[in-house]
Amino acid sequence: MRKNPLSFAAAAIAGLILASSIVAAFTLTMQKVSDKAMAKAEIAVTEYIASRPHLPTPRYLAVVDYTQPSFMKRMVVIDRETGLQFWYRVAHAGKSGSLFARTFSNVQGSNLSSLGLFKAGNAYNGDHGIALRLHGLDPSKNSNAFERDIVLHAADYVSIPIILENLLTFNGPRIGRSQGCFVVSRSHIKEVVDILSRGGYLYAYGKESGSTRKKDQAMSNEY
Repeated sequence: MRKNPLSFAAAAIAGLILASSIVAAFTLTMQKVSDKAMAKAEIAVTEYIASRPHLPTPRYLAVVDYTQPSFMKRMVVIDRETGLQFWYRVAHAGKSGSLFARTFSNVQGSNLSSLGLFKAGNAYNGDHGIALRLHGLDPSKNSNAFERDIVLHAADYVSIPIILENLLTFNGPRIGRSQGCFVVSRSHIKEVVDILSRGGYLYAYGKESGSTRKKDQAMSNEY
């Protein structure tokens, strides 16, 4: 009996969709920020406040772990008084990597994500709707954040449909990417901004190679 090649194609597509659905169901529920990222964030904010006794101890701290893939909820906002945690997906810069963020910069015009401790500034309405200003507190990693217009905002590309679209088009189960900003979903932006705008801090953790630091320094010397 001759077999219809169209039936094979249909079966292959159905199998691909089924496999993608299984993978998606598994990945979409995952959330993780490493213990190392949490510890470094606590150390950074504690040391910053300790050296500035006039500042109040922050109740809210957001930790972003760029060592985790972008489909995961890799940003946690912690209520340091109650211990409650709120989890979100967050995008990194397109030039920082695809599924993972691996390259970082503090240089104007680099379109790369930055690491280190940030202080939340004022909430405002901009091109992307409600957003939150961020002030970089680390001279070597993010001190140019405000001048680079690195903010926290929302975009449609941080969504489950985008993850599924990338999965089905063999681009990996990832969300979209920014030009350096921290980007969350539109459904979560208001609650994140509401929390962090109350004097909160944000710490971005990632693994930065020595070659990346040298390249960043070379770029800095050009400005």
